[in-house]
Amino acid sequence: MSHLSIETVDHDGVVVMALNGDVDITNVDRARAAIQDQMNTHPIGIVLYLAVGFFASTGLAMLGEANQRARQAGIGFAVVATGRASLRSLTVTGLGQVLMLHETVPHAVEALRQASAVARPDLAL
Repeated sequence: MSHLSIETVDHDGVVVMALNGDVDITNVDRARAAIQDQMNTHPIGIVLYLAVGFFASTGLAMLGEANQRARQAGIGFAVVATGRASLRSLTVTGLGQVLMLHETVPHAVEALRQASAVARPDLAL
């Protein structure tokens, strides 16, 4: 079983989830459930920071599903991917063009705040 830790921090309504380790078939369901748990709290947005050494196709499917669920729920969703494994997978599959992809967590948080202020002005901070 591959190691995966998931750390979650709330940045005034924008949830940042850091996935550390490897994402593969042995742990993707745990990551998927953690993302869904955060969506159930109805945050302004979710930033998924991929601090991973290995990112299998099951992880890519998880990202696509999470992006779709967030969109349907009116929750912003962004991904921060700086590591070679995740960036290469996102680029080769074209998923990086579908997701809101950022180079840093602060940029992603700010982008979700700005998008929320336009889409949901009642939630603007």
